Amino acid sequence: MTDFLQQFLASPVMRESLQPALLVALVTASMSVMIMAHRLSFLTVGVSHASLAGMGLALNFGLPLLPAATAFAVVIALLLALTPGRQGISEDAGTGILFAGSMAIGIVLVSTSPQSRVDLFGLLFGNILTIEPADVRWLWLLGGSILITLLLAARSWWSIAFDAVTAEASGLPVAGLRMLLYGVVGLTVILCVKLAGIVLTAGLMILPAACAWFWGRSLAGLWLISVTCSVSGTIAGLLWSYAWDWPSGASVVLALCGLFILSWLGKGGIEWLKRRVPRP
Repeated sequence: MTDFLQQFLASPVMRESLQPALLVALVTASMSVMIMAHRLSFLTVGVSHASLAGMGLALNFGLPLLPAATAFAVVIALLLALTPGRQGISEDAGTGILFAGSMAIGIVLVSTSPQSRVDLFGLLFGNILTIEPADVRWLWLLGGSILITLLLAARSWWSIAFDAVTAEASGLPVAGLRMLLYGVVGLTVILCVKLAGIVLTAGLMILPAACAWFWGRSLAGLWLISVTCSVSGTIAGLLWSYAWDWPSGASVVLALCGLFILSWLGKGGIEWLKRRVPRP
């Protein structure tokens, strides 16, 4: 095992990908708690798939890929924040409409791109092992912005998630904070694309908090468990990817799924023991 870890860390590709992968793990785990609290799981799916249209635009007009996709994802997320209650369209219906339309546009734009070599597999499923210095700088910019915003707004978002009426009565700008949350979710989606791609991004943004939800009771407790699971799953996934030559994004998501199953079974086992063992 020690020899394997030394080989892993000696690999230039794995060593260079480890730092941005851990950054993604930290940021997504932190946002994952808010996504679960606000029930925005389907939003992450919709925005991640819709971001393909932004990438298609970037490929066709020679724009930087991640910045263009970021702008498009934030616009889509904000449109989804404005959809509920407008002309009888529910949030999940609006998400489905924008998701399908943007995904269709993205497929057309990518397939007709003048660039002869488009890594469609990397766009759809991610490949942190091919990350470039410009991408790393953009990830640090996005990650830092998301974490600072989360640090400033976490308590307010947490209050809104469970009692928006009381939060508004106490003077919180609920509508503005909700718009900010949706915009930050859009930013986080793009942060995940290099690691997990468009298809698997939702796994990175939902599974860490889903694992934590069995055990945590407070915002701080949920965050700590979520980050621990996300970082552990990311490291395990990269190790599997190196050992068996698996796609890195899929390996990380599989590791997180395994942690979720262990959390679920562990919580179920504890509840079963409580019912079986009589109280003194």
